[in-house]
Amino acid sequence: MPSRQPIYRPNLLQEVASDLSHEILLRQFKLGSEEKPFVLVGVIRTEGPTAIKAGNKAIILADGSVDGWIGGHCTEDEIVRNALDCLKEGTTRLLNLTTCQGGRMDVYLEPYLPKRRLVVFGHVPIVGALTHLAKSLNFNVTVVDKQASKERFQDADSILSSLDDEHIQSLGKSTGQTYAVVATMGEFDLEHVTKLSALSLPYIGIVAGKKRAGEIYTYLKSVNIPEEQIERIKAPAGIYIRAVTAEEIALSIMAEIIEVARSQNSQDLRELAHKLSTQTVGRVAPNSSEKNSSEIIMDPVCGMTVKGSSDFISNVNGQPVFFCCESCKESFDSDPQKYILAKSS
Repeated sequence: MPSRQPIYRPNLLQEVASDLSHEILLRQFKLGSEEKPFVLVGVIRTEGPTAIKAGNKAIILADGSVDGWIGGHCTEDEIVRNALDCLKEGTTRLLNLTTCQGGRMDVYLEPYLPKRRLVVFGHVPIVGALTHLAKSLNFNVTVVDKQASKERFQDADSILSSLDDEHIQSLGKSTGQTYAVVATMGEFDLEHVTKLSALSLPYIGIVAGKKRAGEIYTYLKSVNIPEEQIERIKAPAGIYIRAVTAEEIALSIMAEIIEVARSQNSQDLRELAHKLSTQTVGRVAPNSSEKNSSEIIMDPVCGMTVKGSSDFISNVNGQPVFFCCESCKESFDSDPQKYILAKSS
């Protein structure tokens, strides 16, 4: 029986990295097809001792979870925190990080944000102006009306004569990035708003005068629509800019939608960041039982962000100090005063 000889593969690490890059690429396509936000992380350059090398890639999802390899505790927490900021701001970011072992790495973060969706009800000129402006702002636009046609609203991505149960369910699945405007000028507006109010849309605008808007609010309360749902309904729709023409009214409405979208996105990510970290920056952390969920703890040795649930903890005068890894904890324990004095100076 022949002996089993080990297979020598000098490029094993490169092969593994290539396989991981392939998986990351497939993951990007899948997330993109599902219209889910994420951040693509790419390691551009490394220098000195680092756990990862140039060319490594990973994906960070909106809940802070990581697909791929971006290093140990001392780099992962910092990269995740910046990635969530990228999603909030919609901008790319380049990080230059120092690892606990003294190595350095340049990391590029690129956010992917699915298209926002605008659903407009009606066929009046304001609908055409809204469709054109929203399309220029990279929205996916759907017009809903029996009289609507592709010839009349050429900028619309889709035209529906009405919203059936299947369409309503579809709206319900993408509520975080879907906004609605009812511009039927009193025709079936109560019916449309009632259906939309049952969904968790961040914004429902109604093109109406103040008198009609008051009637709509009164009706919604009379049929026991929850107050938190009514608060998302804006009537009259749009910010006050003394708008007169259809184009000006569309501008005021889209400005209001953008403001809501940015505020909502920031709030969601702030709440997520609160769950992922604590807020003690550059000093000894308070007792874990007293930590505010909005606090960010920094490792006093390397300066990296540390989760409050870190396994690497020392105590100074009865107060916990958190570290990103065992190496930083050992450095601190060998001479605590060195780091305490450095922070107080």
